[in-house]
Amino acid sequence: MFITTEQVEPEHRNDFWREVTRPAFETRAVDDQSPLQLEGSLIAHAVGALIIGPTSFNAQRNTRERRLIVAGGLDQCMVQLFLQGQVQGDCDGAAYRAGPGDICIRDLARPFDSTVSLGATITLVLPRERIARRLGGHIPHGYVLLARDPLTRLLADFLTSLSELAPELDDADALALEDAAVDLVATVVMRKNPALVETPTVGRVLRPRILAFIDQHLFEPALGPKLLLERFQVSRAHLYRMFEADGGVVSVIRGRRLDAALRELSQHNPAGRSITALSHDLGFSSSSQFSRAFRARFDCTPTDVLGGRRPPWIMAADGADLRGHFAQHARAGDR
Repeated sequence: MFITTEQVEPEHRNDFWREVTRPAFETRAVDDQSPLQLEGSLIAHAVGALIIGPTSFNAQRNTRERRLIVAGGLDQCMVQLFLQGQVQGDCDGAAYRAGPGDICIRDLARPFDSTVSLGATITLVLPRERIARRLGGHIPHGYVLLARDPLTRLLADFLTSLSELAPELDDADALALEDAAVDLVATVVMRKNPALVETPTVGRVLRPRILAFIDQHLFEPALGPKLLLERFQVSRAHLYRMFEADGGVVSVIRGRRLDAALRELSQHNPAGRSITALSHDLGFSSSSQFSRAFRARFDCTPTDVLGGRRPPWIMAADGADLRGHFAQHARAGDR
């Protein structure tokens, strides 16, 4: 699939490119007052569950906020080999920078704010759970592999070749190379960050199981640290360490409950729960407490979403299937 802003009339290019990139991030000019138009192109090849291909762009700002993460439903990582240009920004509080030959890895389930110069990349999108399984539950975010390192160059050569040869692969080859791509990315990251390998075995195994349990019991008022301690037979200290980087397990539960609330309210089901009932079922002491927490996370109220006064970023939920999203815009550009 080939998509470029040159497919559309100049006056529509800004809106077109914003829509193309919206599942991954909100795109705008680096300077909001700039008269320069957004420009870009991409080619997307499917390799099993992966998507890979070259991208090009002019200077832009790309922002992925919590509200877009929840609305978009992308449970994937983005690995970008920079061929030209550079990127700099903030990944969930940590600064990062990458230039030609560097490889930048970002977790699409976490926020980031970045600025790119005129440039080009080869972009690989792969499932988060596959890379997390290889890295003991860790997902690199704002992680940069430097061009001067031999392992980075090896991975860069692999990404370049995979991008070029993807259209020629049959299904069996694609599945084999899907596994190879995940393994190679994980291996290079682990070699450059040995601490990932040293993650305690219990934490590696339990963290994904605990998260799955949380997601299955979001609407049970009893869900909390006490229930998790009883269910998984771990110490309070160990439970805290497993989720320390996320602000603690209470913060994880609260965030996932609010994300579930956004998804339910966005469906606009007349027979669905009221805001009061929803707040109670999600363990909030009152609907006002729920509304304050909801606004703090999504910059809008539950009433806004339920009443159809949705911010435009919620529309990005239609882009959860990236291949379908890109195919739709490739056809739109041809018209």
